[in-house]
Amino acid sequence: MVILEAADPERAIPLPPGSEPLVEVATGADRHVVIAHGTARLRLCVRHAPGRPVPALSIPCDPVCALRLAAAARLERATRGDRLAIDRATLPTAYQRARFAQLLGLHDALEAGASSRDLAFGLVFRGHRPLVGATWKGSGERRHVLRLIADARRLVAVGYRKLLVHS
Repeated sequence: MVILEAADPERAIPLPPGSEPLVEVATGADRHVVIAHGTARLRLCVRHAPGRPVPALSIPCDPVCALRLAAAARLERATRGDRLAIDRATLPTAYQRARFAQLLGLHDALEAGASSRDLAFGLVFRGHRPLVGATWKGSGERRHVLRLIADARRLVAVGYRKLLVHS
């Protein structure tokens, strides 16, 4: 992820020619944007910096500094109009792909009319004996499924299906 600091964050994103923003999410003072540039994806964190006359990239000296430098170089090449190859480091891991598939399945089942209990014992906790009544109401399984449902709805709301098309 490239951190971009600018006085006007709304106009600071350097969209490369032929690119499109896939997802934009505001989290407090930051705005996170994923941009599709051909088959490559560029991830930006845009921060408001009132005294900055021109937009600037910020590279913290943290454990992923080298990855951020490579991402900044990719952004610079993309803004010049260069074609970018797929960056394997930005692809979802096997765990993330499995979680996205699970959340998408949960969301689709909800849309088809499944209840949280149906999801719990049909998709999440397969092979477990279904809980009933007060046992279900106070169970950790119910709380876990409700968190998964909230995650699924949030990801679909911010356009994660569009992200998967470009994976």
